[in-house]
Amino acid sequence: MSERDIFKEVEEDLRREQLARLWDRYGVYAIGMATAIILFVGAFNGYRWYEAKRASENGTAFFQATTLAGEQKYTEARDALAKLGKDGPAGYRVLAKLETAALHAKEGRKTDALALYDQVAADSTADGVLKDFAKVQGAALRLDEAEPAEIQQRLAKLDADSNPWRYSARELLALSAYRSGNAAESEKLFTRILSDPFAPAEMRRRAESMLALMVRTGTGASAQAGPQNPAGTSAPQKDAATQ
Repeated sequence: MSERDIFKEVEEDLRREQLARLWDRYGVYAIGMATAIILFVGAFNGYRWYEAKRASENGTAFFQATTLAGEQKYTEARDALAKLGKDGPAGYRVLAKLETAALHAKEGRKTDALALYDQVAADSTADGVLKDFAKVQGAALRLDEAEPAEIQQRLAKLDADSNPWRYSARELLALSAYRSGNAAESEKLFTRILSDPFAPAEMRRRAESMLALMVRTGTGASAQAGPQNPAGTSAPQKDAATQ
């Protein structure tokens, strides 16, 4: 064996000895870390599975409750929604309140419905879109009784162009103005809806009907102003054959 081979063998023995010492000193930590990683991955996957299972169960419960409501089984629907509102996560608790409020409104309990809509509208933890929806529904329930100032307060900022409920807000504001005798404001808002190509077709149809009603009954601002002729033109003359 050459001198070079001897040195090489000694170096290998030293490396093995150093590794053995390192393992003796830190091996338990390496095993613990590996175990911790395995446990963490397992717990994370288990948590994801649990959350997915829970989301599926809550979604199914909400669907079943709305199905019962659609079948007019209101008592069973309310019981199912009450359970979901108590045991479900925050999002489903809000949805349960909104659906329960809708059931109250269908059954003529406007006060109970309004109370729930106002709760959601004031809930700082609720999704913004759902809060604004609750405000629209609350304003709709109060439309026949409230003064325009209350409706405007309930729908404050909802008629902004960036708000998804802007068309509903504008329609309610227009109806409130019409009910209070403010023809100019009502006509302006209905015209705004009718002239917006992105407004829902059914809402545009209702706006057109309301504008036609105001013209027909003479309550619209344009009708009250009377026929206008451009400057320098004369009123149209009757045909000679009809005189």
